[in-house]
Amino acid sequence: MRGKLTLLAASIISINTFAADYSLPSNQESIIGKVQYSTLTHEDVTVLNQKHDIGYNQITDANPDINFSKKVRSGTSLKIPTAYLLPNQTREGIVINLPEMRMYYYQPENGRVSTYPIGIGKIGKTIPITQAKITRKAKDPVWIPTEDIRKFNLTQGVVLPQVMPPGPENPLGPYAIYMSVPTYLIHSTIFPESVGKRASFGCIRMYQSDIESFFPAMTQGIPVAIINSPIKVAWQNDQLFMEAHAPLEEHHTAFDATLPGTVTQIEQLAKQQDVLVDWQAVAFIEKTRDGLPHDIGVRIRN
Repeated sequence: MRGKLTLLAASIISINTFAADYSLPSNQESIIGKVQYSTLTHEDVTVLNQKHDIGYNQITDANPDINFSKKVRSGTSLKIPTAYLLPNQTREGIVINLPEMRMYYYQPENGRVSTYPIGIGKIGKTIPITQAKITRKAKDPVWIPTEDIRKFNLTQGVVLPQVMPPGPENPLGPYAIYMSVPTYLIHSTIFPESVGKRASFGCIRMYQSDIESFFPAMTQGIPVAIINSPIKVAWQNDQLFMEAHAPLEEHHTAFDATLPGTVTQIEQLAKQQDVLVDWQAVAFIEKTRDGLPHDIGVRIRN
């Protein structure tokens, strides 16, 4: 084998979005969606992200030459990174890939897969990497701030109530889904600009338009795999693809987040097969980490 391988009120913008819902590919395929291009008009980047159902991390990673910390000029051309490699996990229930800041839901009733951008916990507040299950859900949930959230808000001059009723200032928004991991929720957010960022105290934040479509299907017992896969490698028929994301800061030295770890992952996937791998491309993708699937090799059939 050659190369054998802070609690402040914010408004929720109501917009039309392109739902990221696809027919589930065969076991020999792993890519869903496709890259798009768009020109920013009068809207800001948060509105554009919601429109295309992507997170802040995706638009910044795919367009590294643009400074998104400043207002982006109207008329700017943008790459819209709406192509994804399915995670190398059992295709059932919910898969939450933390470095990617994205969630996948395999719909058992119709053979489809939906994918959603998410906001995740800030450093030191990440949801545990584990296997879990959905336990219940609530419309217009009550929020009981944890002690660390109350202390943090005090440093910002905000005194939180012991219990916050439903309403426009409740950070859970109108939808909450509870898991078997105590105190960690999947919920809507009144801070849509935080989707695709490390901004929460551990909970998984979703755009309200996304969770509205996702919420009705949630029932007790649905499995949830919370994973840490900064590098995804998968087959698309006879082509080998790789997708790289920045690792979580607290796991940046983990073997799977490094180039040697990437090489090992590719070699394991290509084991006992004749595969031609472009290792130069692998090294470049591992360095640039633009969050998009790239062709890195081909299976040689005799």
